[in-house]
Amino acid sequence: MAHVHGDKKKAAEVAAHAARSAMSGPASHGPMMGGMMEHMMGPGPHGPMAGNPGHVAKAVAKGAAATAGGSLMGRLARHPLLVFGLGVAAGIVVYKYRKQIISTAVRAGEKSKDFVLQQKETLEDIVAETKEEGEK
Repeated sequence: MAHVHGDKKKAAEVAAHAARSAMSGPASHGPMMGGMMEHMMGPGPHGPMAGNPGHVAKAVAKGAAATAGGSLMGRLARHPLLVFGLGVAAGIVVYKYRKQIISTAVRAGEKSKDFVLQQKETLEDIVAETKEEGEK
């Protein structure tokens, strides 16, 4: 499916074309896509999606509509005041919960140190056992 930027009419045309080609069957997609489509739809007319061939067309149309809408970050970048407001809101939340954030980070650091020490001891035990077996 073609990648479309901006033009919603073009995105709708691409989605319609993709839906028509998906409805026409696996043979129109070449050997690789044909195999994938046959795998998805099952061999012959009794596959899992055989009763509802519009399912594939709907999925393709939804994907094209999502692409045509643009990304959330792209829309936010056009509104710098909104980005500033989100930054202020995030700062307020971090300031409000700063003590809990710090204590959680400290606990995570302590647990990671304990884990590293435990793994170091386990490795030392394995090395000692290997040396003992090598001496015998």
